[in-house]
Amino acid sequence: MPEICCPPPGEVRPHRNLRSLYLTYLLIIIWAGILPWLIPLTFFTPPDLILIITLPLLGVVIFLIWWTGAYYHTIIYRFSDAAISWERGVWWRQTGIVPYNRITTVDIIQGPLSRLFGISMLKVHVAGNEAGTESEAELKINGLTGAGTLKEYIIDQMRPCTEGK
Repeated sequence: MPEICCPPPGEVRPHRNLRSLYLTYLLIIIWAGILPWLIPLTFFTPPDLILIITLPLLGVVIFLIWWTGAYYHTIIYRFSDAAISWERGVWWRQTGIVPYNRITTVDIIQGPLSRLFGISMLKVHVAGNEAGTESEAELKINGLTGAGTLKEYIIDQMRPCTEGK
C-alpha cells in the first residue's frame, strides 16, 4: 500500500504564548533572584544608593521586556518537501537548514509552565558526521500548539514518499 505524502505546512511561527512564557521566566528571575536581596537592602542603605542600584536594574528589565518581543517576532520555521529551514535573532541573525533525511528522532517537550500556556517544543535530533566522529545536533521548534501534527508531518517526510510509483 503506497504512503500518502502530505503537502508541507509552509511557514510556521511560534504561538504568541511563547512570548508570555518568556516574560513569565523573567518575572520568576526577578522575584527569586533580585527581590530577596533588594527589599532588605532598602531598609539598611541610604535612599540615594537604592536609587543608584534600582534605576539600572529597571532599565535592564525594560530592555529585556522589549528584547523578548523583538526576538519572538524574528522566529520563523519554513517546511519544504526536502528540509526544514529556520531563522531567528534580533541583532545577529541565525539561520539553518535541516534536511529530512538527516533527522533521527523527533520529541515533544512540554514543561509545567509551557503546559499552563498551552504550548510545547518539538526537538528534532539530527545526525551529523564531523571530522570522522559521530555528533548529534538538534533543532528546537518552540511555541507550538499543534506539535503532534507537526511531528507526524516530519516523521512522514523522513520516510521516502512512494506515492505514484
